[in-house]
Formats: sequence, C-alpha cells, structure tokens
Amino acid sequence: MTELPGDLAQALVRETRRSNHDQLGSTTGRLIDRYQADRPARPGEPIMAGDLEARAYAAYRMPATYAAIAAVLDQLPDAGEIGSHLDVAGGTGAALWAVADRWPRLHTQTVLEQAPAAIALGQRLAAAADQRSVRGARWQPTVLTGATTLPTADVITVGYLLSEIEPVLQQQVVAAAAAAAGQLLIIVEPGTKNGYRRIIAARDQLIAAGMRIIAPCPHDHRCPWSGQDRDWCHFAARVNRSATHRRAKGAELGYEDEKFSYLVAVPAASPLRPAAGRVLRHPRQPKGRVLLEVCRSAGDISDLTVAKRDAGDYKAARRTDWGDPWPPT
Repeated sequence: MTELPGDLAQALVRETRRSNHDQLGSTTGRLIDRYQADRPARPGEPIMAGDLEARAYAAYRMPATYAAIAAVLDQLPDAGEIGSHLDVAGGTGAALWAVADRWPRLHTQTVLEQAPAAIALGQRLAAAADQRSVRGARWQPTVLTGATTLPTADVITVGYLLSEIEPVLQQQVVAAAAAAAGQLLIIVEPGTKNGYRRIIAARDQLIAAGMRIIAPCPHDHRCPWSGQDRDWCHFAARVNRSATHRRAKGAELGYEDEKFSYLVAVPAASPLRPAAGRVLRHPRQPKGRVLLEVCRSAGDISDLTVAKRDAGDYKAARRTDWGDPWPPT
C-alpha cells in the first residue's frame, strides 16, 4: 500500500480546505470523466484552467501519480548518484516527491508545466516539503511544441502526458526527452490498451534511436503482446485513500488500484541492465506451488511453476508480486 509522504499529505489537506466541498467534488468528477476519456486535449480545453481545477486535480491525481512513479522507481537497478531531475508537463509536481524519495541527495529538480494554476499550487505544496530538492524545485512555464528543446538532466520523467497530446507531438516529445536524458528516461501512461500502445510506440522509437530498455522489459525484442487486444503489459500500485482523497472523489473504499504502463530507457553506453525476467500478472499460489507468468530475456512469455521442494526459489516466489523481476535480484 502506497501512501503520500506526510508533508505532502498535510499540504494537500490545507489546500483542499480552501475549496467548497461540493464544488471540489463536482470539479473532480469532471476531471475523472476527462481522464477516463483517454484522448488528447482540444485547443482551448485546459485541464487545469483555474485554482479550483488545480486543487481538484491535486486531490484526485497526485496520490495515484505519486504511487505509479514510486512503483516504477522501486523496480530500477541501482543507478548510483543522481544529481538532476526534469519532469516534463509535471502538473502539480507529484514526480518531484517520488524522485526525491528515491534519491534523497538529489540537488536539482525542474518542472515544465503550461498551466499557471498548476504551477502556483505545485509551488505552494513544494514549499512545505521536508526534502530540499522539492522545496527548491524550479518551475518553468512551458508550452510544448515540436520545436521544444528540453534542458538536460540525469533523470527525465514524462508522466501521463502522451495521452494528452496528438501523436505527432508525442513522437517529438519522446525524441526531445531522449536527447536530454543523461542517465534515465521514464515514461508512464495509464494502464489501458491505449496507454500500452503509446508506451510501445515510444519504446520502438527509443530503440530505433539507439537507447536500451531496462524496465519493465527484460529485452529489446518486439513485445510479445504487441499487435493483439487480449492482453497488454501493465501493472498496478495500491494507493491509500486519505480522507481528503475520498472526499474529492466521493469514494468509500480506503484504497484504490492505480493501473499503469511504463518504460525506462537508458543511453546505449549505460552500464545498467534489465532484469532477466518480469512477472506480468499476480502470482497464483495453489498448495505447494507458485505459478508465475514471466516475460523473459529471449523475448517470449513463459508460465513457470516453482514447487515447494525448490526451497530457495519457492520462498522467493512467495514474496514475488506482479511487476517484480524474476528471478529476484
């Protein structure tokens, strides 16, 4: 179960209290409909047109976005020291907090965002952060176009952006991010069929540009699920719903599952390597066995059975979850 950092959770409570409860709920409902429509924004249709929309977005999406990015970062091999992070179209800054938790000694974070209301709210939230790199983050008003050149950074995150822009601009943003990423490029999309397809398109583009994929894929071959509709590669992070989160969404359950697709790419010369395999579904545990569906380095998907008699592997398999590497590192 993923929870927001305490300092961020408290800051969100303070911000949402500044809005009328009914207005916040109805605005959140419109944002949910917009998000689930899974289509590019129309001209003149900003997602966060004002302060109320920005607060609703933060209450509704920041916990899920933080959880998804944190889950991706948990699957990375040790990348050593990371000094700088750039978040492209970062909204109210959820990625700042997740990246700072992963690399506490980070010294520079920058957010590119076009909506003034999102920038203003993100800055207020960041001002309350315990992590210095979050408090000191630079926020740059930026409207992404095909001519946009991104500033270089060790880590670049592109979270839930591709679904909001047209396909040509998607390719241009991916190319610009690849050119600017010094060590890691992380792209996260909704865990829908369309989100997966956008991730696959970005994956193909990055491989063609000479980058290597280190997660979730254990290989650079064609995705074995590409081109068919029955299955698609996605994962999930369980998010603890705070009272603020529940009020904004009108929800009763104390948690939700944020489903997402993602990729992590590195320059060709990077020493980082992918895991040998990746678990693609929740493992099943009939008596005395663990059943795993694993994408393997050969580029295929295999059903593996780990029996209780395989003592070491069996113990590890019982602790393995959907999205984890297999065998464990």
